[in-house]
Amino acid sequence: MEVLDIMSECSSDTMRTILYSVKNILSLIQIIAPIVLIIIAAVNLSQLMISPGNKKKINAIKNSFIAAAVIFFIPMFINLVMGLVGNSTSFSDCWINANKSNRNYQYMEIGEKKKRSLFSNPNEYEKGKKQENNSSSYYYEDGEQIDGTAKQIGDVVWDPNDVTKISNLTTSQLIAALNAHGGKARNFIPYASALITAEQKYSVNVFFLIGIQATESGWITSRISQSCNNLGGVKANQYHPSNGCSSNFAYFSSVNEFIDYHARLLHNSYLTPGAAHYHGTSPSAVVTDYCPGCSSWPGTVTTIANSIFNDVARTMGG
Repeated sequence: MEVLDIMSECSSDTMRTILYSVKNILSLIQIIAPIVLIIIAAVNLSQLMISPGNKKKINAIKNSFIAAAVIFFIPMFINLVMGLVGNSTSFSDCWINANKSNRNYQYMEIGEKKKRSLFSNPNEYEKGKKQENNSSSYYYEDGEQIDGTAKQIGDVVWDPNDVTKISNLTTSQLIAALNAHGGKARNFIPYASALITAEQKYSVNVFFLIGIQATESGWITSRISQSCNNLGGVKANQYHPSNGCSSNFAYFSSVNEFIDYHARLLHNSYLTPGAAHYHGTSPSAVVTDYCPGCSSWPGTVTTIANSIFNDVARTMGG
């Protein structure tokens, strides 16, 4: 998988760490130094009361208050300047984002910027545990080739040749299907509403979304998915820092946040004609840049999507 990489010296992990530390140090100095200087001024003031004519003490008191004011306002001035400059320079952009909370993400936009492969090795991402064969449909670790025939029951649609066709599925129908599928598929039930919302917002079929996320996270059993809410193997970047995730994977504040991000990324980068990674609308087309070299990926994703669709058909009496 390839994603946007903002390539500048200050956006490297090392420089972001340095800038983050500098900003924290400035914040501490902004608080501690004025307090210390005010205490010194108070001591000098008490001594001045004993010796009222001591000009050195008067000057020391003035200097203490001036220094306290200057130290207090310097970090504010720097942040103001960086805010005015905004993202027009790589350094100011990195400075602004160095202390962004993990709950205030900005989404990556496709542009004329250099890209990097998300997976340095297709086997790098921890797949999690295999789905138990305790339902009418299963998770195949090595994938299975599907004929790609579109399926429909009632208003519900799944077309492996065009994953931009929305399913028309409701949240309650998806929950029923996940329950019917059983096993670790039920791990997706708390996120059914977010999945349906993401499908409708970005025109990415929900069966396809679940197929990818179940494949990459082992049905939300992998360590990355559970500790970092990262169900798709997304690497850390300037706007989505690792926050301690192993192998430098991106941290998300919730699975719902990841689902919205993931659907948007797929729509903007992989499924829109003219986008940087657009090769078509089938899983085989998406995998070209999403996970280069992952030959079994389209079959695995499609198998899972087919199995969830079959459970929808079963729960609807089809």
